[in-house]
Amino acid sequence: MAVENLADAIRSLTPAEQESVRLFVEFLKRKGPAPSSTFLAAVDEFVQQHPELLRRLAQ
Repeated sequence: MAVENLADAIRSLTPAEQESVRLFVEFLKRKGPAPSSTFLAAVDEFVQQHPELLRRLAQ
């Protein structure tokens, strides 16, 4: 449910805002999660489970 809400929220953004989201996720992936960072771990899990959404955002 939360993933669907996030996907809907991202789809409602302008192309420039979607690109910002994509860049932010890429930054988080490069930085790597800290052992105690549940947020970054959740981002990593989302990226792994939904690469097609990120590809669509990049278009």
